Amino acid sequence: MGIPYEKQHLDFEQQLGRLVSRGMRVDNPEAAINTLRTVGYYRLSAYSHVLRVKKPDGDPNHDERMDDFVEGATFESVHALWKFDRGLRLHFLDGLEQFEVALRTSIAYNAGKKNAFVHMRPDLLDKDFVAQPNTALPERHSKYDQWLIEYRGRLESSKNEAFVKWFAQKYEGKLPIWAAVEVLQMGQLAGLFRGLELGDRNAIAEEFGMTAKVFGSAIAAFNAIRNISAHHSRLWNRTLVVSPGRPKLGLAPVLDHLHSLTDWQIKRVYVPLAELAWLLEVRTGETLWKVETRDFLAKFPAGDQMSLQSMGFPDSWENLELWSAV
Repeated sequence: MGIPYEKQHLDFEQQLGRLVSRGMRVDNPEAAINTLRTVGYYRLSAYSHVLRVKKPDGDPNHDERMDDFVEGATFESVHALWKFDRGLRLHFLDGLEQFEVALRTSIAYNAGKKNAFVHMRPDLLDKDFVAQPNTALPERHSKYDQWLIEYRGRLESSKNEAFVKWFAQKYEGKLPIWAAVEVLQMGQLAGLFRGLELGDRNAIAEEFGMTAKVFGSAIAAFNAIRNISAHHSRLWNRTLVVSPGRPKLGLAPVLDHLHSLTDWQIKRVYVPLAELAWLLEVRTGETLWKVETRDFLAKFPAGDQMSLQSMGFPDSWENLELWSAV
């Protein structure tokens, strides 16, 4: 049972005053007030947390901190860290857009070989995906049933798209797989990939240099990061609920170093960032996003309490073959 919440509302000047009273240096109060007005005290607190003094007897699993800030903590460093995180989300979204488009194409091409309407043919999909759950509940939905509900919802919300209208008028609204993937969001694409037969999943994953199992986990992790980024949530030093698997040693040599990471590190953003860089290079033959990632990370506002290691990065990561310039 928690205690009642009794903290009172503070105006922007009072919010800044509280930070100063706790030991934070503010070099430009006017700019700081403007940041509090546009970004918000509570959102910024997620970035200032690492600048607070650690509780001597705090729970090590929860990074408990005192209210006071460490010596040398500045508002400007907190703002710089927030700006970096915003840039990281936007950069991730740029890479994920490229990945998602390539994934749509690969699913459509490989699954479409089997049947133009493979997504509407449960007999051509994975047996576990279409199997009814073993439950006595009157409303039983297989994974495929649930996917169909979401797919039909996407069709409805896309009904004014020109190509959807055209298929509705000429082909009774039935979209072949190469058109259907264009109405799906990342989550539904991930679901469809899991629902394909293993041979189809293997063919798709092979185009990206991975096995179906690891590739499926990567898609799920990318979808989670896409949602985090699209909703403007903190990505820096976040513990990921969904983290991707790692390719077996030797399958993708430039990713072998992921096996030396700790359990703590693999739940941070470095692993999906590294795998996305690798997948895009394999699938597109281009290294631009990888190079831009390395250059962006070089601008991290490092300080005594802030480092890329908080995101799961290994020491000397920039010297690894994966991140080398081409």
